[in-house]
Amino acid sequence: MRKNIEISDEKINEFLEQFYGYFENGYAFEEFLKVYLEKIGLDEVVITQRSSDGGIDLEAVRYGVGGLAGADTVDYYVQAKRNKPGTTIPIEKVRALRGVMPSGSKGIFITTAGFSKRTLEFLEADVSRPIILIDGKTLVESCIDNEIGFVFTPVFSKNAIDALKDISDDLLQVNDNNVDVDRNVKLIVDKQISANDIRARILRLPKAIINLLSPTAQKVIVVFNGLEQKELTIAKNRCYLAGVTELYRESGLIAEDGSYNPCKAIWMYSDDKIEIVLKEP
Repeated sequence: MRKNIEISDEKINEFLEQFYGYFENGYAFEEFLKVYLEKIGLDEVVITQRSSDGGIDLEAVRYGVGGLAGADTVDYYVQAKRNKPGTTIPIEKVRALRGVMPSGSKGIFITTAGFSKRTLEFLEADVSRPIILIDGKTLVESCIDNEIGFVFTPVFSKNAIDALKDISDDLLQVNDNNVDVDRNVKLIVDKQISANDIRARILRLPKAIINLLSPTAQKVIVVFNGLEQKELTIAKNRCYLAGVTELYRESGLIAEDGSYNPCKAIWMYSDDKIEIVLKEP
């Protein structure tokens, strides 16, 4: 974290121009924001299908107390705009995001441009559906604070952002692990298998996958880290899968001495199965 470093507005604006110029298009900006949102504390960040996102570019979840799914879980819907610094996002774009947000959710609008005073007043008029606005200057300052894409003194670092490229690298790692990626895969999610999951002998499902499971399904086929496929029971509350103890042992998440080895994983969902590939810690 950045400590006791004062950076002038002029320097922040210079960084913002470099930051904006790095991304070739809006899609590249969205892919960066997936990693950015994960690093600032959101979970299960997914880039939506670009042909039918309805104004939503990314979706994410923040779990409540203890990381458990419950009443205090919050769904986030994110709109991203790679617009030229110095320009202003039209208020209609922010209205459109609010219009597609489900009840009880929160919105985040992230841009390399800015917002007008009128937009701020519009959001303050209805606090029941909150939207967090992150303009270009705020985004750059947040990246500096969290050492995302910037190295100190600080200076803008192309290599630091390159190192954050996650999705394509993860898919290459999947192939390196000799796991065939089904061409019918509908969704790919990065999600941690936590020590709490391992301790409880459960496999907590990503929310995005829960939403795709049939409401009547009681079991699902799972291929866990290249092991033989296994039919697992879907818990009544549909938040997790049971019967995973042997899978955890065979894959090393439960060590021989009984200790736990939490690990981030890539989840791939298709019509007939869930495939999970463990990533290096």
